[in-house]
Amino acid sequence: MDKTINTTEKGNELRDAVFSVVKTAQKLNYAVEKNVAGKNVDVYYEESDRLQRGVIKYGVECKHYGKALGRTDYDSIIATYISLLSSNAIDYLIIITDLPPTPGVLDTVENNRQVVHKTFDEFSSLIMDFSQYLTSVVSMYKNEGLCDYYVPIKDIEGNDIENTINKWVLTEDCSPIAILAGYGMGKTSFATMLASKFARRCLNGETSRIPIYLKLGDIFNEQGIEGLVCKYFASQYNVSGFTYPLFLEFNRLGRFLIILDGFDEMKHAMSFSAFRSNIREFNKLVVNQSKVVILGRPNAFTSENEKSSVLHGIKYIGDQEVKDAEMRDYREIEVGLFTGEQLNDFIPKFISYSADQAPINSYDFINKDFCDQRISELLDEKHRELISRPVHARMLTLIALATTEALSSFTTYHLYETFYERILEREDSRPARKKISKDERKEFITKLSWERWIKGGDRGFSFEDVETLNFNLKAPEAPRKDILRDLIIGSVIESKGDNFFYFAHRSFQEFLVSQHILSLEWGTNSISDVDRALGQNVIDFIEESGQKRQFIGHLLEQMCSFTGEITSSFYRFIRTETFKLDFDIGFSLIEPSSYDDCQSPWHALLAFSCPTTIGLRGFDSTLVNFYEFTTDSNIKLAIFIGTLIKALGMNSGVDKQAFLLIDLFHWQVFKIISKCKIHKGNIRDFAVENDLDRTLLTSFLKSASVEFTTKGEVSNVKLDLANLLTLLLDATRGNFYISNIEAVYNSTGNSSVKLPVLKIGELLSFRYPARNERDSEEVNQLNSQLRRDRKKIQQFWRANPTASTLVPVKVRAENAKKRSVLKLKNSRNSLESEY
Repeated sequence: MDKTINTTEKGNELRDAVFSVVKTAQKLNYAVEKNVAGKNVDVYYEESDRLQRGVIKYGVECKHYGKALGRTDYDSIIATYISLLSSNAIDYLIIITDLPPTPGVLDTVENNRQVVHKTFDEFSSLIMDFSQYLTSVVSMYKNEGLCDYYVPIKDIEGNDIENTINKWVLTEDCSPIAILAGYGMGKTSFATMLASKFARRCLNGETSRIPIYLKLGDIFNEQGIEGLVCKYFASQYNVSGFTYPLFLEFNRLGRFLIILDGFDEMKHAMSFSAFRSNIREFNKLVVNQSKVVILGRPNAFTSENEKSSVLHGIKYIGDQEVKDAEMRDYREIEVGLFTGEQLNDFIPKFISYSADQAPINSYDFINKDFCDQRISELLDEKHRELISRPVHARMLTLIALATTEALSSFTTYHLYETFYERILEREDSRPARKKISKDERKEFITKLSWERWIKGGDRGFSFEDVETLNFNLKAPEAPRKDILRDLIIGSVIESKGDNFFYFAHRSFQEFLVSQHILSLEWGTNSISDVDRALGQNVIDFIEESGQKRQFIGHLLEQMCSFTGEITSSFYRFIRTETFKLDFDIGFSLIEPSSYDDCQSPWHALLAFSCPTTIGLRGFDSTLVNFYEFTTDSNIKLAIFIGTLIKALGMNSGVDKQAFLLIDLFHWQVFKIISKCKIHKGNIRDFAVENDLDRTLLTSFLKSASVEFTTKGEVSNVKLDLANLLTLLLDATRGNFYISNIEAVYNSTGNSSVKLPVLKIGELLSFRYPARNERDSEEVNQLNSQLRRDRKKIQQFWRANPTASTLVPVKVRAENAKKRSVLKLKNSRNSLESEY
């Protein structure tokens, strides 16, 4: 009995559904359970017969047997309707059951001109015919080539999303689904494939929902969902019998699988309230037995609250969580990146497909062996991460098929450059993106990547951070916030979590940072900004761009006027690049022709700290000439610091560099040394007038100690190079300074150097150049002077000088004045005592 009641109830549900369709289609004189000549007809309606200027009368009998319509049941139905048919009380009988009839019954029905059999799906198609549209959907999947290379996408947990949708369609769970994925993750390909498969089932006569595939980007020119639906089915596909109310009724009755693709592509610069209103319109389709899937980028939401509001109908009044009755609770499915297995499936398929398409198929080098080679190269482990996004896999494949060059010969920079141009073109082709130019989108994302990079690089950011971006919108046609939202959506930015944005791939941001640097409008803060931005990957992009030489030139030019601090990593980079053998920039900094041009301590520091310059012919004389020429104390200090860095960074030849360093020191302060008065082996206070001399003397004396022989003779000056470097750098802070200097040289090595006093003073020979090398008397006199000078230096160190013996000129003058006053006072006291 339960089974009978269940069958009856389902039959009534089927009858009500048929009547609802007939009524909504506005047939003539429609009725349910209409008494026609003594027989209650489940559904009765009429249509105009234009040829005979009358009406055609239909009687509909609805049965839900849960099985195919058999002979006995068919004969029973015909027996109750035969009198109505013979008396023309009705012209046609339509038998509607839940399943098709048995073959024998089907033959009988086809031979009876007054009786037809239909399932509910087939009857619906009589009322509103989607066959032309369904054929078009199947063709779209085929014409776009997807049928040849499509690979099923998976969610982040590894589940096949198509299987998830198929299972959901067969259940009574009518909660809508939101498929979320960033750019190029295969959302549109999936939507096209899904619609095509359901369309094919409908055309093959299978019991299936009609796929309604709507591209929401087309709302750009339409007034909401109704305008879009009417455009598709009343105009573009000319669906017979279409009306929007009937469309809604079919949806309510569960006839459709509605696929709304690209909610992030709706109207240009749409405000959040407008965006939410559009979603609210879509939610009108989520009713009764409907199945609705929406697809889009999660970065359409600038915060977790926005996503909760739109996709789950949750809003907050103060701290109170409230459900919005007009919104729906969508089940979220997040698309994952291609796995290795998916790539192994996709690349050969797409290679095979692409090789047959123009213009690639016209290339004379395209053959099976070439394609196999490309497959092997593309699936190399080093490319896996790059092509884990379907759109990237397609781009790299097309690039690989367009040339015979080995894929390894492509620079990463030009690969990304090609990628990014194609991504911009792809976004620019979308109707909703047209109002903002490709160049403006590129400028925005480059600017954003730069500002985020120098503020941390690997950190996420909020929409509020984007709003503070120093970016001037060109002739904005909407509020700034709404245009920024549009710029984010049409970019390589992803969103995740509450108000959290990040670049789809760190390497994309590094590429964009390199592009910003290469197109930089150099200004006051450029050096500091570039210093913060230069990671190894950014440097690699600059290297591969072919513009590095120009970039280094800009850096050196800007450093002429730069005062401040740089990091050790930036210093190492520019020093290495400036003195590369294939450059003529570096060595020109210390050649005689450059003496007049050197106005920057940075140039001097770079030149004299570079290990490459050690082997420069006549380096000693170059050092002396350069040092002697400049009158700028900062440049002279830079020469000391550079020579120190070079000495500390060497594995061999440290002593030679240390000798140059201390000789240069003697060269600078020799006048002070020569005036020192040594009394009983000790140096009394001596004043230093020059700030540079004071800096050098203080630093050297704090870093030096003297060693004596057993006979009390001075033997070596022991110099702590690392301590000396620190002291000299401290003296330059605020003008030019390298932070974390220990990272520049091998700090694990011994920085203490012993310098024999007898060898000190070699550079002083440059003070006495002979005008005539053949004049022995002149040469002897000069050598004699050199020996006297070196002897004074030895006496200076024998006295074991310390920094505490230095007295500023001002202090010395004040002491002299005090002694004078004291002497005068004593004289007066003496005179007074006499009287």
